[in-house]
Amino acid sequence: MSAPGTGAYCDLTTVNATLDTDWNSMPATPMHPPTSRSGTTLPTTTAPGRVPSPSQRAAIEAPAEPMLVLAGPGAGKTFCLIERIRFLLERLEMDPARICAFTFTNKAAGEIADRLARTIGDGAFAVKTGTIHAFCAELLREFGSRVGLERGFGIADESYQHTVLRRLGQYSRWNGLLLKRFSEHRLRSVPFEHRNDAAVFEKYERFLQDRNVADFDMLVIKTAELLTDPQVIDRVRARWDCVLVDEFQDLNPLQYQVIRELGRVHRHIFAVGDEEQSIYSWAGADPKVFLAYSNDFAVRERITLRENRRCTRDILALARRLVEHNPRMFDDVKVLESDRDSAFSVVAHTFPNDDAELAWLIEDVRRDHAEHDIDWGDVALLYRSHAIGNAIEARLLAEGLPCRLAHGRAFAEDPVVAYVIAALQVVSAEDDVHDDTFLELVLPGSLVDEARAKAQGSQRTLRDELQKQACALPREHADARRIRRACYTLDNLPALGRQHTSLTGLVEELLSHRVGDHGTTLEQHADALTDPISHAEVVQLARRLGAARDAGQAIWIERRRGVEIALKGMLAAAGFRRVALDATLPDGAEPILFDDAPVLGLPLALFKALQLSACMRSASAFQDFTVLDIETTGRDVDRAEVVEIAVVRVRDRVIVEEYSTLVRPNGRIEPGAARTHGISDAEVASSPVFDEVWPHVRQFCGTDVVVAHNGHHFDFPILRRMSGETLCTYDTLPLARSLHSGSATLVDLARRFGIDTGHSHRALDDTRALAKVCLALHTLKESVARKTALSHALDFLGVALALWPDELDDEGTLLRELCRPFALGRFTSCLEYYERERAAQGDETLPTAHDLIVWLGGAALMERIRAQKSADERYPAAMGRLRALLEQLGDGPLEDQLSALLERVALSRVDGTERERGRVNLLTLHSTKGLEFSRVYVVGVEDAQLPGRPGRQPIAQELVEEARRLLYVGMTRAKDRLVMTHVEERGGRPSQGHRFLDEMGLTATCP
Repeated sequence: MSAPGTGAYCDLTTVNATLDTDWNSMPATPMHPPTSRSGTTLPTTTAPGRVPSPSQRAAIEAPAEPMLVLAGPGAGKTFCLIERIRFLLERLEMDPARICAFTFTNKAAGEIADRLARTIGDGAFAVKTGTIHAFCAELLREFGSRVGLERGFGIADESYQHTVLRRLGQYSRWNGLLLKRFSEHRLRSVPFEHRNDAAVFEKYERFLQDRNVADFDMLVIKTAELLTDPQVIDRVRARWDCVLVDEFQDLNPLQYQVIRELGRVHRHIFAVGDEEQSIYSWAGADPKVFLAYSNDFAVRERITLRENRRCTRDILALARRLVEHNPRMFDDVKVLESDRDSAFSVVAHTFPNDDAELAWLIEDVRRDHAEHDIDWGDVALLYRSHAIGNAIEARLLAEGLPCRLAHGRAFAEDPVVAYVIAALQVVSAEDDVHDDTFLELVLPGSLVDEARAKAQGSQRTLRDELQKQACALPREHADARRIRRACYTLDNLPALGRQHTSLTGLVEELLSHRVGDHGTTLEQHADALTDPISHAEVVQLARRLGAARDAGQAIWIERRRGVEIALKGMLAAAGFRRVALDATLPDGAEPILFDDAPVLGLPLALFKALQLSACMRSASAFQDFTVLDIETTGRDVDRAEVVEIAVVRVRDRVIVEEYSTLVRPNGRIEPGAARTHGISDAEVASSPVFDEVWPHVRQFCGTDVVVAHNGHHFDFPILRRMSGETLCTYDTLPLARSLHSGSATLVDLARRFGIDTGHSHRALDDTRALAKVCLALHTLKESVARKTALSHALDFLGVALALWPDELDDEGTLLRELCRPFALGRFTSCLEYYERERAAQGDETLPTAHDLIVWLGGAALMERIRAQKSADERYPAAMGRLRALLEQLGDGPLEDQLSALLERVALSRVDGTERERGRVNLLTLHSTKGLEFSRVYVVGVEDAQLPGRPGRQPIAQELVEEARRLLYVGMTRAKDRLVMTHVEERGGRPSQGHRFLDEMGLTATCP
């Protein structure tokens, strides 16, 4: 899986350097003169204006031997690491090309290189800096064939991994957890506990191997294997005289093995880290690497960076009190110091529930902001689980407080960059996994979700299913057009790549087209448009047009001021080839008269009739299906058991059969769940168990598509875990969200559609309601399809509305404005078509094309619309990031440039979290390393949150120890004020106490 610190190797120019601490404020301290290897005393210098603390100076000037620097929070370890490199270069006169510095993120690599360049010069760029994953990838490019990786192997980022798992029939909502279990198994030898994990893991590895692809874990595993080859390791070791390692606590055992082999001969390893901040065990990190390093290299001295320049004395003392409950790794006591005080005491507050907690947090943040002029960006709310963050964000936004959930700073997270990278992956490799990624980017999520649901359990790819759906729809249906457009683009990408010799040129070519999931103008304004089927005159026109087409009749349009020419073009765009504009009605032709549409006017009515005609032949995909719902013992998908299950069968949009039963679980029903659905332990005591019920449910479902609401996040994974079977499933939630901007809960949807929900949160009533909601959603979807069809005829509609002499209603006026760019645009020939037809009529009284341009907005507007913008003008931010990276690739063949770019992007998918300025920062505790804030609120300091999954007993001791370290990291992000909260009940479930507050001797009070 993607490790938290993967970054592009030596990607140095796109990152802004920032200091961990304001080193200008440090007091000057005498420095002991350093010595060279020969023992000669050297002059002492550091970067101008930055004076090291005593402990930093000891580390910077340490002898060229194995050294372990324990860097407490806020101690300025990055400054120390950079000054150590300066010391090696300027005072020990080492060759910069023989220094290798491993960093945890690309940001840190860039920071090191940038600071060195500013103080030493361009020669500093010869220092090898980057993440260990990037180093491994580079080494494997050179020697990979020795360990089973062929030349040109690909790197699987997290997106690729998820696509592979979906191909293997694994449900995407929980694939992140599955990938974590894969990592724990490979990097820490943790055995698989979940059923089928081993089998899926074997298929996953075989899938990657067959495509010559390595994921991030495999990069390290293969490199560790490679460095056992005597013919390789001697050559690699000879390249460097010193290895520096930042964030040593984040190494997993295999990564440490790579470091160990590189330094085994010269033994000059400078390791900086903090065993008390090791919080990434899920990615394989193991603080025991400190002991392994100390023993393997006989480290004589450990230096602790004692001075904390961030936290106040109270905050640091309390955090130390907590983490000291963990067993010591080393015999000596770690002493950290702070000389800062604050007017604020560290406090903990308790609340009866999370609603009360949130209400107080909002009030306190707002008050502190007003009274102390605290910038919103100096405030952080930290938490363990994303569920808490989501709840906080919703409430803060509702209260008008500016906030933002934490987002990574990965290069490819920019949507424009993501589109370019997805396209380049298709150009670069004959791997249909990349096809899926591209289609997911350029098509609406609801369309992709529906196709993926139907392909589930079959051998069809996402593209196969999408094309099957497109074939089942009328050619001009909006979804069919989207799919065809996406597939056409996909098919054209390899040929596009062959047309270019420069990667920059290829990128600009890709960005000269539209990017991503583009809603048409009609889709963007669908709420303001009326459904064609709601107008009697439109329905009548559509019937007549359909009958004429079926009978092979020509269409005759009554003449009126040239409008008839635009209407003929509109009919031609809809597929009508026999259209007459004769002065008199030809024999056998179907007449279209202006009196046929007295309400809407003929241009708008005919356009809507053609929309209706285009969609009339498409039957809803959901005529026959089965709806399922379950009630459970709790909300935890990994633990919950079914206590009630119901299924209803729908045939021809009517419920024809039902089945429901209570189910006796092995465990007890949690109080919160019981309050929700009203089912008690006593009520299910005599009911059949799940294994007895499931065969009846499975037989009832048969080969139907099984529908549930929020099923992919809840119902389906629980049933899959308990039954071991995979159904053909469809979740109505994505469709609901694509059609409505408001609440998408089943109750709210039913209320919106006027559907009786009966007894909510009881399985049978919910399935009955969902069956009707599902039908209503698809009916609404069909309505949207009708309103948004025929978008390719908007140019002729624009001309017709410009020529229309009568007053337009609000919808007609809106469409006239929306259609102007299409009528005047560079990709339409409607004006030329109009001029030809006008000449054919020989009527000089008709408006000219020049008149049309004036009525549509004028020549100046047309020139602006037709002006071709470059990729830099369209996407300045994205192109800035892309160009900075492209410039580093050199000239070389396109294939080499492409490979280098994709590797750097794959290795920089996750590169830390950026602080959001001007908004309250909402971050998980895991994402806070390297950040600091004036105000920190740690939300949810309770046993159900911090030690691991709630309700699991007994909790492994190593989980408790890591949870202490995690809270320690969160607490030490605070510079001036720290508040911790606890609730008695969160999400309707008991919070299970507050052992960590107790260990700190901090009593939670009611504010």
